[in-house]
Amino acid sequence: MLEPVIKTIDVPCNQEQAFKVFIEEITTWWPLDKNSVSAMGGGVAKAVSIEPKVGGKIIEIGHDDTEHFWGTVNSYEPHASFSLKWHIGLPAESASLVGVTFTSIEGDKTRVQLTHSNWEAFGDKAADMRAGYEGGWVGVFETAYQAACN
Repeated sequence: MLEPVIKTIDVPCNQEQAFKVFIEEITTWWPLDKNSVSAMGGGVAKAVSIEPKVGGKIIEIGHDDTEHFWGTVNSYEPHASFSLKWHIGLPAESASLVGVTFTSIEGDKTRVQLTHSNWEAFGDKAADMRAGYEGGWVGVFETAYQAACN
């Protein structure tokens, strides 16, 4: 069993704002030119959205207006946490799990922790997928999301 990828950052905004930026403003900070189904095909996605409820969908609107299904919201606790069955660019049965928690810390700061697990869903490609996401979350979460919260 492969260990989860865990990324933790502190952002300079309150818990409610940190959650809102992640869920409601994801199109403004997600690197759609590098980390999307469209990018895998050489295009730039137009948008991505997370439907804010259990069972909600994560959808990319591709460069050609095609909808790409990235995953499903598995749990949803506004301002505190959410989790996703995540399978961007892959069949739904190959879903890994992404969980994000938001914890208030000193002043108006929030600790945000992303945990990506269930690598076994990728079968023989599990170790390679984990390694790819280990680096991928640096650009997406630790860099792009962090900057959006400033």
